[in-house]
Amino acid sequence: MRYRIRIFSLLAVSIMALAPSCTKDSIHGDGFVHKSDNPRDGSGRVETQDKRNVMLLYSAGFNSISSYLREDIQDLYKGWLPEKGGNENVLLVYSHLPASGGGYNKPNAPTLTRLWQDLSGNVRTDTLMVYPDDTRSATPSQLNAVLEYVRDEFPANTYGMVFSSHATGYLPAGYYSKPDNYTFTESRDASYRIGIHADARPVPYHEIEHDPSLPAVKSIGQDQVGSPGGYVSYEIDLDDFARAIPMKLDYILFDACLMGGVEVAYELKDVCRYVGFSQTEVLAEGFDYTMMVSHLLGTDTPDPQSICSDFFEQYDVRSGVYRSATISMVDCSKMESLAETCSGLFEKYRSSLATLDPDSVQRYFRSRYHWFYDLKDIIAKAGATQEELDRLDAALNECIIYKAATPEFMCEFKISTYSGFSMYLPCNGSTELSKYYRTLQWNMATGLVE
Repeated sequence: MRYRIRIFSLLAVSIMALAPSCTKDSIHGDGFVHKSDNPRDGSGRVETQDKRNVMLLYSAGFNSISSYLREDIQDLYKGWLPEKGGNENVLLVYSHLPASGGGYNKPNAPTLTRLWQDLSGNVRTDTLMVYPDDTRSATPSQLNAVLEYVRDEFPANTYGMVFSSHATGYLPAGYYSKPDNYTFTESRDASYRIGIHADARPVPYHEIEHDPSLPAVKSIGQDQVGSPGGYVSYEIDLDDFARAIPMKLDYILFDACLMGGVEVAYELKDVCRYVGFSQTEVLAEGFDYTMMVSHLLGTDTPDPQSICSDFFEQYDVRSGVYRSATISMVDCSKMESLAETCSGLFEKYRSSLATLDPDSVQRYFRSRYHWFYDLKDIIAKAGATQEELDRLDAALNECIIYKAATPEFMCEFKISTYSGFSMYLPCNGSTELSKYYRTLQWNMATGLVE
């Protein structure tokens, strides 16, 4: 089974294989009729934009899980879709996949399309943008460009994004696969900033070990580029991901591995109201895409919590290694109480945190990738009193509006404590990682790493 080890470093994915013809109707193998209309007909602008909701699926699949991301988009066709009209909600799909499986040495242009359903029930697609075939989707500049286009061409009441790719939580680009090669650089030159094409800087690609007898799994995004023996990876650091978002999003749902950290939610709090994510890896099937659009665009108010509960329920009914899932949904606007509470506890128990036995703390990782532990269990094992843990629970309950976890993950570790957030455990990290961690907003607010 493949996993969406969604590295917070975004990898560019080409989805031209799913792109419709720009000149005529075509019947696809899925049995649906697809039509591309004039993308510049002004249909995005409406007088009732204060009531319209826009959902963007950003599918960065130029990597090892491209076949799963292709299936995700095909599953959208099977579910409810909005009609196309001045008052209708809008579904947009940015996709970047290799033209063929494993064809990472052949550039393939990403596309931005609008999916809708006509009065006869046929699924139609409008190709809005075809980007250059050397585009890297796992870069802050490309994410920013796509979101700016969505904002400018489709004025709306709310915007939301489902981000689907590999990911590795708060970790800096390249760290997950090659931690020993990482050296923190305190200041990156100006050419790395948003809007500059030179921000697309590759890191060494390293294939994560995978047991073929197990399911497949999914920093944010990953573009795998090159040929066997010479691959590199494009990925996005968490702070750059946040800066790339040009408008306030109602929600971000990460269909990607290991994104469920308190560091992620706190970094996104100024650009996103709700975030849904997994503390563990995500089995490559990911979210339930057949029901997704009805939850997010089928009513006046988007319901991202239902996406999270659907995700959990589809895995919780399975058995063995396939009964493996963690998910939580956070109201990012209510995290200050948690930061204040944790700041005091980190300071009081600093010496205990430095000497914790990592094996005694609830983990959310497999193998040697030991950078994701349960937030509450870290504090509990550091020696917090029951009164302090009660205060912590109150702060957690204020911002976490949904959470669920299976009893164990991949038959490798049990989940006996589940707070809804993972977190870095500095005593089981590294000097270079701690240097990077000091730059994150969560650490600035709480002082976990001095």
